[in-house]
Amino acid sequence: MSAVRLESVAMVAPDGTRILDDVSLEVAQGELLVLVGPSGSGKTSVIRAVAGVDEISSGRVMFDDVDVTKVRIAERDVGMVFQSAALFPTHTVRNNISFPLRIRKVKEPTVRKRVAAEARALGLTEMIEHWPQQLSAGHQQLVQIARAMVRVPQVLLLDEPLAHVDRPTRYRLRADLRQLQQGYGVTTLLATNEPGEAMALADRIAAIEDGRIQQVGPPQDVYAAPADTHIAWLTGPISFIDATVQPDTRGFWLTHGNFSLRAWAPVLSSHVGAKVRIGLRPDGVRMVPSSSTRAVVVGNSFDSGHPVTKVEIGSAIVSIEALNAPPDTDIGIRIDHFLVFGPDDKLIVAVS
Repeated sequence: MSAVRLESVAMVAPDGTRILDDVSLEVAQGELLVLVGPSGSGKTSVIRAVAGVDEISSGRVMFDDVDVTKVRIAERDVGMVFQSAALFPTHTVRNNISFPLRIRKVKEPTVRKRVAAEARALGLTEMIEHWPQQLSAGHQQLVQIARAMVRVPQVLLLDEPLAHVDRPTRYRLRADLRQLQQGYGVTTLLATNEPGEAMALADRIAAIEDGRIQQVGPPQDVYAAPADTHIAWLTGPISFIDATVQPDTRGFWLTHGNFSLRAWAPVLSSHVGAKVRIGLRPDGVRMVPSSSTRAVVVGNSFDSGHPVTKVEIGSAIVSIEALNAPPDTDIGIRIDHFLVFGPDDKLIVAVS
């Protein structure tokens, strides 16, 4: 399998709009790297640049140490899976999966063996003679994944492959996809705007916005210390409380109305009197009945696909881990982990 490297890649539209701006990124051999960003951030353009579908304006795309920038898509040895299942409606599941092998004139015994192996791995054996229109959206995506993997490409490119399937199917497909990728050890680049998908699948995450890579790292590292509030939103549920930094003999207080949160971080000394934003992840807040920090339960809901309980702290509404407590219940809470962002939305400090 090939490592993938983008070196200062730019992509400019005919009207002069910069779609990608100085993108440098490396995907190690056998790694699954997830590009996470909002709609229009440039993540699909990165996928298409690696595939050779769209021409880049400057920079280089490398597979291992080979420059493939000018190499045609058919010669790059990549497998691609799109948001919508681009299956041939007049081909059965079997023939859709086998298509990449047949156009390469692979011998029939090998075709049968490879198709059977992929169908078995992805639970498609019983529907191998079905037509695409007879399949659920989830099974159509599985067929597309099987077709991309049947010839074991050097690089697998996935553009929001689970975007149009229901939540239970999405969870199952995540597990199937991760198991298949690890089994083959294929170098994989996946684009998504779903925080749960990024956290569940990635070896590393690359956050992209406005055509630029903003932060790269292991999922838990980016989740625990996102470079800014936008990346915080992209990597999981988070609530924000506007606060002011106040000095204390033993550190600092972050105050919001009658709510105060102690922070020991020395870096806050340069922000005394300034407005900041406290970022609270649900898993950083827990119920402690004896705590002097009080909150009132507002209700239960979902945040980025996670069940949470909404509580009011001071005059702010934040999400915490789901509780079995009815609305208007007064509870004590302890904040174990939190993030502090400056007025420019950049991370000042992560406090644990």
